Amino acid sequence: MIGSRTALGLKATVMVLEMFLLTWLIFTEELRPVAFLLLIIVGAIAIVVVVGRDWPNGALLVILIASAMPRFAATIGTVHVRPEHVAVALVSLASISLFKKHRILLATKMQVFDHLLIGFVALNFVSSAFASPEPRMTLRWAALNAIAVSPYFFIRFVLRDEQRIFKAFQTLLWLGAAESTYGVACFLSNRLFHTQVGIDTEQYGGFVPGIYGTQYEPNIFGSYTACCAIMFFAFYMIDRESRRTCYAFGFAICLLASVISMARSVMLALPVAALVVIFSVYKSPQIQWRRLIPITLVIGFLLFTFSPLMLDFISERFSTIDLSELSADSTALNRIVQTAVAIQDIRAHPILGTGTSSFQLTFSWDDYGLPGMKGDNREGGWISNTPIRVLHDTGLVGFAALMGFLVSIGMTTRKALRVANHRNKAVIVALCAGLVLYVITFQATEATLLAFTWIHLGLLACTGSTMRSREGVLLTSVVN
Repeated sequence: MIGSRTALGLKATVMVLEMFLLTWLIFTEELRPVAFLLLIIVGAIAIVVVVGRDWPNGALLVILIASAMPRFAATIGTVHVRPEHVAVALVSLASISLFKKHRILLATKMQVFDHLLIGFVALNFVSSAFASPEPRMTLRWAALNAIAVSPYFFIRFVLRDEQRIFKAFQTLLWLGAAESTYGVACFLSNRLFHTQVGIDTEQYGGFVPGIYGTQYEPNIFGSYTACCAIMFFAFYMIDRESRRTCYAFGFAICLLASVISMARSVMLALPVAALVVIFSVYKSPQIQWRRLIPITLVIGFLLFTFSPLMLDFISERFSTIDLSELSADSTALNRIVQTAVAIQDIRAHPILGTGTSSFQLTFSWDDYGLPGMKGDNREGGWISNTPIRVLHDTGLVGFAALMGFLVSIGMTTRKALRVANHRNKAVIVALCAGLVLYVITFQATEATLLAFTWIHLGLLACTGSTMRSREGVLLTSVVN
């Protein structure tokens, strides 16, 4: 035994020394591309192991984690690949290999909203192929859009009972808390040690730091964490279990993260979404309104503690807004110009639009004599408003399909609330309040091309359809 322990110790020592040597080579011999390749290989192996050991929970966990980190992207050829694309590809392969064993597709009854979403995805390809100024590019972006939407269908296929839906919802919540904690840590590190990890210093003009954590950009980080904050708040108010302290902590850290994102749309949407939660539960006799007292005190303490680090930034963010002259704010001016141009394109191509993400192919700041924003807008434009983006890319036909999808889910969810038990009602209210927040913030920052939006909608669709199935079972038992 002593000999075997010595051998294991030597092996561990050698592995540690090799890791140190590899790290030194990476940073001294310009081997970062090799490191990135190794990271991709290790990540892919880890995903395969996790997915294979615990189906479907492992696959769902992989997709949820990948959807929370779209900032990390690599360019393969001319295509930007994000973690969610890799995760979806590997999970899809696993789903195909496990199809016969688990009967994934056959066990799911497709609903009207599922067919409408399939139609919307298909219309992206149609408009990209036949109405685009450059079909080769827009078809590629339509394929990436389909990959971003595909987690919705994966969730619909594998979450077939209330327990799994609840576990997936809880996982989504605590991943949001983890992302929020990381974002707050990035903010504190920037303020105390002037680091720039997880921060875009140019997002808001240089003075105000833009915290993005692992999300695509600060506004989306704010929307994502604010949605999680609202869902934590809903569970804190509704749930009967003894985990209210945990929900209060999750709400506080996610709320703090959404505030330090400095996203103005998020700060305006949060009170509205909170009122949706309160309006949904105020008639319930089980609600204890005194729960608002401790959570209000905790939030007040956190905001008071962080206020010396945030007040100047918040004041700067809102000081540039002049309702009488919105163009005085540089961010607003950029969005106004791009929105006006997008509306002109919509009028010129109202039926099918001009293809997925086609705006960046035709828009140039040089045509308007204005300095473009940073990042992608140096090469092309970006439509920040979701309805206008959908109308521009897929026309009235695609917009009608997406609106029909949302209305159909809304009708199913409303009927599901009638038969939902207390815990399922908490899930539905939380997801609906989060969706309200997304609807508001997506008017200023488009995020339907990212997977986390469709994961949220997939959970809502699963909860609603599962509750409707229970209603059918109950009616059948009453008749019999």
